[in-house]
Amino acid sequence: MGAIFLSASVPTREPYSSDCRPQEIQAAVNALAQVVLGRKKLVWGGHPAITPLLWSAAQAVGVEYTVAVELFQSKLFQKVLPEENKNFANVKLIDAVGEDVEASLLAMRKAMFTSAEFEAAVFIGGMHGILDEHKLFTSYWPNATCIPIAQTGGATVHLARDLNYLPPDDLAPLDFVALLYGGLGIRPSQKREARVDQGGDHGTSSGVL
Repeated sequence: MGAIFLSASVPTREPYSSDCRPQEIQAAVNALAQVVLGRKKLVWGGHPAITPLLWSAAQAVGVEYTVAVELFQSKLFQKVLPEENKNFANVKLIDAVGEDVEASLLAMRKAMFTSAEFEAAVFIGGMHGILDEHKLFTSYWPNATCIPIAQTGGATVHLARDLNYLPPDDLAPLDFVALLYGGLGIRPSQKREARVDQGGDHGTSSGVL
């Protein structure tokens, strides 16, 4: 079983902020957590508005966040990393490339995409980084499933249009849970590992949650 990559943020600049849909972004992140956490390893690059959402969602489904989610960030941004990161034992800090923002982000993303075997990626909201991450992700994992949730707005709308991605006709427009169960090939009955009530034994029978 492969890992799932998440690319998500709340757009704060034009043109992506003009159709930003914060409620749908939150709903999509919660749906992803409900479907994936404890069943597949979730890998992503972090965002101040999304990190606490994932943390809360992990608690809601009773899964140990620090085992179920792996967060990558560049050391270039250490001074501005979210305060919540201090509580996460799963943050992987990647060396910056001098003071070069783009080169440092590229180094972090390369480290992220070579950290596991990926079977899918989910894109939510976001700005141009969504498009950059999709392009690089698919260069490493061309056969992986990509699910851009266009209802969340931002750059994901453009990505869904570029990919000609349309959700199944039999789903309600905001039924993100059903969309992700079907798109990621996960069963609602599938057992969750890394549960909080397992204490020190996270029940990981393989290298992937």
